[in-house]
Amino acid sequence: MTEDYREFLMLEYAKKVAKSESMDFTKGYYKNKIKDLAWYNQDKELMKKHQRFLNYIYSTFEKYIIHRNIIIYFYEGIPCSISVLNNTVNISRTALTRIINDSIEEKWLFTKINKENKRQTLILPTELRINFWLLYCKSKYEKSKLAGLADAHKALYHYDANIKNYLKNNK
Repeated sequence: MTEDYREFLMLEYAKKVAKSESMDFTKGYYKNKIKDLAWYNQDKELMKKHQRFLNYIYSTFEKYIIHRNIIIYFYEGIPCSISVLNNTVNISRTALTRIINDSIEEKWLFTKINKENKRQTLILPTELRINFWLLYCKSKYEKSKLAGLADAHKALYHYDANIKNYLKNNK
């Protein structure tokens, strides 16, 4: 009985995640439908730059993974270099360097020498790229709220947290 209930909660959670994710395709980034200036605080230039960035990263899976990992490494405090990124994607070092150079030219990324290892060049997101990430997070939050994802997560979390006590008390 208890495993059936956990499975039910997991399926409900999976439905909410799917609903939240599908909003990206029906209302959001992938359809390039974010044209509401209010979303960008009335900054049309930011909107255009963001849409250019989205078109770029969604053009190939490798570009998406590279840019996703750079922002993750930034927030996790992990030093990011060409060598580190080369381990995350299955493309040539030349292609990877081209993506990084294109991104630097677009002012999404910048490089600097690692102070702790002078032979290593770090790859970091610019303020503009960080703003794009914050827009993405805002969108994810809004969509998960609309889908009811937090409630499904809480139900599953509380089930997992309390099942041992329930089973112990009912033996």
